[in-house]
Amino acid sequence: MQYLNKWNNQKKNDQRNRAFLLGAIALVIILIVIVLMNTISSNRTVSAAKLRCVATQEVTPFGNRVLYYDGITLFCLDGSGSEKWSYTLGSNASFTCSSQTVVAWSGSQLHILDKNGQPTYNETLANTIQFAKAGSKYVAIVMGTDVGPTLEIKDLWGTHVDDEIAAYTDMIILDLGFFDNGEYLWTTSLDVYGTVANTVLHTYKVNMTNSGEISLGENLAYDVVFAGGKLNVVTTRKLRKFDYRGTEDTQASVLVYGWQLEDHATVGNDAMLLFSLSGSSSTVGLNQLRLLYGKTDNRFTMPSSCVGAALFNKRVYAFSADTIYRANINAQRFEAIALPGIMDGLKVTGYLGMLENGTALLSTADGSVFSVTLP
Repeated sequence: MQYLNKWNNQKKNDQRNRAFLLGAIALVIILIVIVLMNTISSNRTVSAAKLRCVATQEVTPFGNRVLYYDGITLFCLDGSGSEKWSYTLGSNASFTCSSQTVVAWSGSQLHILDKNGQPTYNETLANTIQFAKAGSKYVAIVMGTDVGPTLEIKDLWGTHVDDEIAAYTDMIILDLGFFDNGEYLWTTSLDVYGTVANTVLHTYKVNMTNSGEISLGENLAYDVVFAGGKLNVVTTRKLRKFDYRGTEDTQASVLVYGWQLEDHATVGNDAMLLFSLSGSSSTVGLNQLRLLYGKTDNRFTMPSSCVGAALFNKRVYAFSADTIYRANINAQRFEAIALPGIMDGLKVTGYLGMLENGTALLSTADGSVFSVTLP
């Protein structure tokens, strides 16, 4: 009996050891797969395709596609340059887009298009449209005169959802955007009759009351990035953080005077913000970059003058006349990558934006536009 018990115990131990060994092997296999996937994704081959549009045709990223307007028709291309759809807007039209929706206007005519170029709404509104922007669930339209405009919210099929007039009496709406899964809206506006310039930030929950109103003072707020439940308000002097109700986290403000926001991304609960020295892009090009991300505040000196910079996959990219520069966020130096052969002899003169899959849109001195898959 003692021998039998001993044999049973040994058998149980062997089974446990075997199960532990199999689990360890499975874990190692999973880790190897993750490493291989990361290696493959981080070592893409740089490639380029010449698009049929030119740099002056409002070339705009649209998810993983490209939009451009030739003065009459709005075209949508894939990253390789093949046409996906087209839509006639007529002359003197303007457009903006989210990753899934296009909103276009001319005079008082409003068009809402889905990602396949199909119109979900096409009607004439009561007032002239100043500008409009699309979110994931709604479209915001600023209408009427410059001072004292009307803000109207429609769903993606054009149904009236909400509007606001009183908040913008004697104000000019500067910009707006949707945040938090498209359920909330922020606007920045300027009091034109005040003795001192004053920018105001409003926040709303769509189809409900005004959530917050914040006086930002005389420093112009030119971008707002939502991340981790906070609105990161970028002004010409400071980066300031507010919650939905307009309460500021004064301990989180950062001085950015002299720096201009180039690009932003959301990583986890933090906003990743990439700045360049103000005015450098219009004179001698980008020579210095600054990255704010959580508690990270890194400075980068460029190996040569660049025409633009961007973020993708937690990396910093910059574009010179003939080179792509790449660096991890904590790197001490940039890696230089030659532009693809199709661009040989063509000097890059502009950066037009980034597709969601990491394809940069670059323009050259002759006005050509290339989609360049970043390594």
